[in-house]
Amino acid sequence: MTRARLRPVTNVVEQSVEIDAPVSKVFAYVDDFTTTKDWMYGLTRIDPVTEQLSGVGAQYDGVMKVGVPLKARIQCTSWERDRLIELTSVKGIQTTQRWSFTDLGGDRTRVDAWVSYTLPGGPAGKAIAAAVKPVVGIAVKHTSEALVRNVESL
Repeated sequence: MTRARLRPVTNVVEQSVEIDAPVSKVFAYVDDFTTTKDWMYGLTRIDPVTEQLSGVGAQYDGVMKVGVPLKARIQCTSWERDRLIELTSVKGIQTTQRWSFTDLGGDRTRVDAWVSYTLPGGPAGKAIAAAVKPVVGIAVKHTSEALVRNVESL
């Protein structure tokens, strides 16, 4: 008897927003883990697990509720002031988040978000995917709107 291989499924979400604020202000806000729950939809917990709180090597444990609670330990794997923040999971749900910042001039900034997440294969993965998929679009929309609203009101 041959066993079917359970293939994980990777999904990618991309979103861009423009914010009426200088790139340094937008970057600092996104880079500050203490503000993340204020704008990232579904994030219920984020706790630093390293003394380093920013930049390459900083790690956080987080829980995001998007249909079901998804846990991960994420690590900053790329960081360039006012240009880029990349976080990749080292434990839990497989995910990479890349936030790119572009100075548009006139104190306007474009933020490009690229998020990939991989759900397990098999029946458990299908159940998680069924719970997560309808929420992803809502999560991206609310996250983008909250980021713009929060930074512009600073």
